[in-house]
Amino acid sequence: RLARARGEAERSRQAVEAERAGLAVILARLSTGVISLAPDLTIRVANHAASSILGADVEGATGRRLDELAEQPLVAQFAAALAAHVAVGQTEWREQLSLRPEGARRELMCACTALPGEDGQPAGLVLVFDDITQLLHAQREAAWGEVARRLAHEIKNPLTPIQLSAERMRRRLLPAMAERDADLLDRATHTIVQQVEAMKQMVNAFSEYARAPAMELDDFDLNCLVREVAELYRAHEARVRFQLELAPGEMMMRADRGRLRQVLNNLLTNAIEALEAEPSPAVTLATRRPGGGLAELEVHDNGPGFQREFIGQVFDPYVTSKPRGTGLGLAIVK
Repeated sequence: RLARARGEAERSRQAVEAERAGLAVILARLSTGVISLAPDLTIRVANHAASSILGADVEGATGRRLDELAEQPLVAQFAAALAAHVAVGQTEWREQLSLRPEGARRELMCACTALPGEDGQPAGLVLVFDDITQLLHAQREAAWGEVARRLAHEIKNPLTPIQLSAERMRRRLLPAMAERDADLLDRATHTIVQQVEAMKQMVNAFSEYARAPAMELDDFDLNCLVREVAELYRAHEARVRFQLELAPGEMMMRADRGRLRQVLNNLLTNAIEALEAEPSPAVTLATRRPGGGLAELEVHDNGPGFQREFIGQVFDPYVTSKPRGTGLGLAIVK
């Protein structure tokens, strides 16, 4: 009987070990973060995805409390959100957590459930969470693209009649009017035409953002393209000093030359607008070969830089810290 009991115990132990090994394999393959915590929030089990999403070695921190990893900004905010639920006795919840480690916004969809224990008391918590930052960003981009398309369509139609009507009034009425009235009409129609042109530029930006780019691939030298664009800006922006730091020789690549030129134009326009208050404005364009068949292009200005609160949103559409502009330049670049 002892032998049979010992055999049963050994088979049970082996079954448990097999279950544990199987669970470990499943957890390791999941792209969703999973953390099992004791009632005092000590980490029992964590998978690799949890470490990857939170940017800390949660997987290797078994036996430590989650808040002991607070030197990592993302883990600190994650642990604080969890502690807020634990403090009010919530063990079953699902929530979208908006975390901002070092200015960059991260969105996590997190669900928590209690592990059943004796006497109805939870034996711990299991957290399951996903990083949905890119998913939400893609959804926002699609929504903004539709908004931009509709705006471009609705605004563009009346602009040409407005401009033509103002110009017709100017030609027809100006010669026959008294000097004072003629001056008023001249300034008013000039303002109308000027503002219509500004609206047309905005509509073009809307259209550019809304339109999915049809790529026209070609072979060209990146250094040559950078030189061409820099020369154009040197001619028009005499106040700004342009400096080139190009990799030696040719940098041949296969890409859409027109789209890459547009990327450069938008980045340089952004840089120049940021230099309005600088006494000695300067822009540097650099190309490098970081290895692995890659080409690196950098546009650097000596302006004040991005405001810290905008760092995580600079490529979002309609986000701008400037008094004028659509906030689409960097969104189109992206």
